[in-house]
Amino acid sequence: MDIYNYIKKDHRRFEKLMDQVADAPDDRTRLSLFRTLKAELVIHAKAEEQSFYLAMDKATRSKAVEKKLDHTNEEHDEIEKILERISTATTSSDEWMIAFGELKHACAHHFEEEEGSLFEKAKSYFDAAKARQLAKDMDALKKDMMADA
Repeated sequence: MDIYNYIKKDHRRFEKLMDQVADAPDDRTRLSLFRTLKAELVIHAKAEEQSFYLAMDKATRSKAVEKKLDHTNEEHDEIEKILERISTATTSSDEWMIAFGELKHACAHHFEEEEGSLFEKAKSYFDAAKARQLAKDMDALKKDMMADA
């Protein structure tokens, strides 16, 4: 599997988890699913930054791509801030549901941008072997982070 399909697979999993959180039958289930989502999103973002984004940064000489990478990192930071807001709110509150809606929107926006313009640019930098290696690198980082969590 290459890095693009690896990341897309994660994104689809997060979308399903967000739907499960939103459709949870009770607060206890919602909170449990949210905790799983939060942990996986944070690990995904950190591993992605340390593998895919770092490789992109090293491969580029383009100010536009550097700016795009800065933007994607900012989106990760925004998502983490929303996750923290959700974590401190009461699961059944309007505040929780509003923040969760913001999370879904921020993630959808990030996934679309990343899978579009960033992947397109990356494909001009990385051959198939490098793209497969990046997927292995990101997977190994995620596993290490999960073991430490």
